[in-house]
Amino acid sequence: MPDVPVARVEPLTTARALRGPFDYLIPEGFGEVVPGTLLRIPFGRRTITGLVTEIAESSEIEPERLAEPKAILEGGTTPELVDLGFWLADEYCTTPARGLALGLPPGTGLGRQTARSRKEWLNRITPVGLRALSDGTRLGPKQRRILERLADGELTNRAVATEIGGDAASLRRLEERELIEREERTVRRAPGQSPVGAAPAESPRLTPAQQAAVDRVTGALGSDSATELLLAGVTGSGKTEVYLAGVAAALERGRTAIVLVPEIGLTPQAVTRFKARLGDRVAVLHSGLSAGQRFDEWHRLRTGEASVCVGPRSAVFAPLENLGLIVIDEEHDPSYKQETDPRYDAREV
Repeated sequence: MPDVPVARVEPLTTARALRGPFDYLIPEGFGEVVPGTLLRIPFGRRTITGLVTEIAESSEIEPERLAEPKAILEGGTTPELVDLGFWLADEYCTTPARGLALGLPPGTGLGRQTARSRKEWLNRITPVGLRALSDGTRLGPKQRRILERLADGELTNRAVATEIGGDAASLRRLEERELIEREERTVRRAPGQSPVGAAPAESPRLTPAQQAAVDRVTGALGSDSATELLLAGVTGSGKTEVYLAGVAAALERGRTAIVLVPEIGLTPQAVTRFKARLGDRVAVLHSGLSAGQRFDEWHRLRTGEASVCVGPRSAVFAPLENLGLIVIDEEHDPSYKQETDPRYDAREV
């Protein structure tokens, strides 16, 4: 067989009798396809979502008989989460598709992807547009209002519509006349932040017991092997300060961190405390957010814009690279066990 680039793809379906992955021929000029890439693939009479699990140089099937993927989808996941998905499927007796789906962007269900980044157009006036306001250039009333407002600063399409009563057609005509410039950008749908439970922006002086615990954590961060540490303390004894110091130490070493809390109700308070200390490097993942918010927070973790993930059990699948520390707060809590398929235990994951 001649060598051809082949993607081994696991179809993300609910079928339990399916035995993948399946080979797809990567057409020339299609784009970068690596383990973890999400694809739209033909599958029987349908077009569904599939996850690339491996890239091979050839297939046992002749190239002319291989189907080609139709498109690369936004998001994707990491090779480590692909491996973890297969381990989870084997460990908890579920299908590969269900195991792999846990590491995919929020809104990527079995068979479809419903959440994507939100885009918007940003409009700004050009030097030609500024001159047009005073040199007698012919402008309609709506176009003049738009230019006068843009002279004070750039606006999105939505702001143009709500503040001025402008419309997309007027903006396109102004762009054609080179009176404005337009740029498409991604809009972050940021979760709201609770005012309750903020930590001081500066780290307080640790007690001897806290410092001893932090020293154990930082020492383990320098090890080449994984280490489990149990931090015992009653409520109010200052365990969170140890978590904060440990996460900060991981970040100082160029590593990332996951902080798991036992239930959604505790997530806002935990996020507030970590953001007060660590800023916008903290992202949150839980089912109480909108689909768009979850997707944007997940994407920030995937791209490295955020390097700490806080959330309940599903946050253990955050797409972080170079993971240095996982904190499992109240690790004895039964909520770390998922009760529906896949029935995983987040502590073991």
